[in-house]
Amino acid sequence: MSIGTSSFVEAIDRRVSCRAFEDTPLSADQVDMLRAAARESSADSGLLFELHVPHEDGSSLALSNKVFAGHPGAYVTCVGPNDPISLEKIGYFGQIVVLIATSLGLGSCWVAGTFDREKTTCAVPDGMMLHDVIPIGAPMHQTPFRQRSIRRAIRSKSKRPSKLYAGPTTLEEAPQWIWEGVHAIWKGPSAANRQPVVLAQDTYGAPVRAMLPRRRHDVEYTDLGIAKLQFKVAATASGAHGTWDWGVDGTYNLD
Repeated sequence: MSIGTSSFVEAIDRRVSCRAFEDTPLSADQVDMLRAAARESSADSGLLFELHVPHEDGSSLALSNKVFAGHPGAYVTCVGPNDPISLEKIGYFGQIVVLIATSLGLGSCWVAGTFDREKTTCAVPDGMMLHDVIPIGAPMHQTPFRQRSIRRAIRSKSKRPSKLYAGPTTLEEAPQWIWEGVHAIWKGPSAANRQPVVLAQDTYGAPVRAMLPRRRHDVEYTDLGIAKLQFKVAATASGAHGTWDWGVDGTYNLD
């Protein structure tokens, strides 16, 4: 899939953070598509995204049973250097894999802390570390009460879309591609759903910048990458093709 296509846009609308999985394996076609997506994200980012399928390599993902239910049919490990740009790229290119998983009818969730790193199978070259995992699998038909409660508690921290845009007009008065992009960010995942990324625009028609007004944790750099990917998908679908500069305060440069 190409960024900006209807499949990606639909995936943004459908995606939710899944914390309850059926104990069923992925199909061969699903594995092939996810493995190809992980390899492409690795090649484009210079980082390491690797798909693990437990019934193939015997690996397992030890997720916290206080947060998750069931066992995902696969998971992606996100490995790279420990610096802000690498963390941002993990979010950006990892979210591509998430949206592809969603388009395949699978559930997924970004996990940075509630898993056992020592039991997680992945290659970690010198100078790099395992930052996140993305469990992927068939969502439970009936989400258990605990996982529903976690989702409600996290979602309650969500900001209104208007709070994610600081420009010369209100969000409602902004160009359609900006409106769509901000709402795509709002629909996307972030740590504890705190949505730390704000898009700034100094004057009408000026480039859009992605900011982190209150940086508290390194995971927010990953949130920044996720937000930039979500924005690009929606903006591209609205006809505003462009490319992000990396980093805090990076601009979206229209083609």
